[in-house]
Amino acid sequence: MKLIEIKIAELPDFIAGSQWQLLSPKPLTLLRAVSQFQNPRAKPDDTALIIASENNTLLGLVGLLPDFINGQADQPASSNSCWWVNPEKGKHLAVPLFLKAFANCSQRMFMTDCTPHTRNILEKTNWFDFPETEPGIRGFLKFNLQEVIPAKFPATRKLKFLLKFSDSILNFLLIPYHIHMHSRIMKDGPTMEYPDVLKQEMQTFIEIHSQNEFTRRSATDLEWIIQHPWIREKRSDQSGHPIDYPFSHLVEKFEQYFLKVSTSGQTVGLLLISVRDGHMKVPYVYFNDQQAPLILRAIYQQAILQNAVTLTVFSPGLVCLMNSDVHPFIFKKKINQLIAISKQLSGSYLNYPKIQDGDGDVVFT
Repeated sequence: MKLIEIKIAELPDFIAGSQWQLLSPKPLTLLRAVSQFQNPRAKPDDTALIIASENNTLLGLVGLLPDFINGQADQPASSNSCWWVNPEKGKHLAVPLFLKAFANCSQRMFMTDCTPHTRNILEKTNWFDFPETEPGIRGFLKFNLQEVIPAKFPATRKLKFLLKFSDSILNFLLIPYHIHMHSRIMKDGPTMEYPDVLKQEMQTFIEIHSQNEFTRRSATDLEWIIQHPWIREKRSDQSGHPIDYPFSHLVEKFEQYFLKVSTSGQTVGLLLISVRDGHMKVPYVYFNDQQAPLILRAIYQQAILQNAVTLTVFSPGLVCLMNSDVHPFIFKKKINQLIAISKQLSGSYLNYPKIQDGDGDVVFT
């Protein structure tokens, strides 16, 4: 068995080399390698990936995404960007690989989207704290039985065609309701612009409205995220077959963009919006608190314009309004964000307790 550590500076050569070509499955994609190489918060000698392999078979991997605490370069940290082992040959490597990554980032690690299974493992180490967070809301603008039911009951996957047909019928019956709600929500509202780059005005706006954030993304960070995603749309002219990769990286439709919200000529909000196969999220949102209703209306309008199936929001100020204000959903539910902060970073979290939905690697997945 070989154990390989790949630094940020080594990513381009690794992805172009024979080792990557021979490994199955692949430990990362070209998009992801380029994105992590361009990370404005990474140093060349920071660890990006730790790989275990044998006879060109990938046995396991764990990834790190270098970051700063509250945007401060002298306060480095890393989020765990991936953790996978071969289900047949690599089960015994899960903990050793993680321990290696944990040591490589000086135990300054955080996770912003733990699964219950991952949390159970981390709880046994006594190296992490698990702060409680306010639940977010996922609102359904349409029926989506073809995805929801098979996710809960895998045995129903063979019925996907029937579920898809049921969705079509139910959504057709909802057309009068949609017309009524859309006319209410689309009526009036703020001025919305779609900047390609964040000029000085927006850079200052972000700085003012992010002071108590745990990672505190800058305009440079957000532009890096937009310009270097980890997933892309499938192409009908794509040659060959998609690479064998343990994580999702090809989707039918994907879009990320900035939304600037203004009223009476005054900027009141900046959002980074992500839409993946009809599922809309707001990974980053900066706004004046008193203008929260206007920001939420802009988000609802974007969901309608995008013909979204679902909308997920975690920002507490907006979630509170979503529970009480007029909304376009046929139903909605609470969802929880499981966070893990290593004890070396717990003091920093107490000082800067705000987590944006996209922090860590969540905005890329």
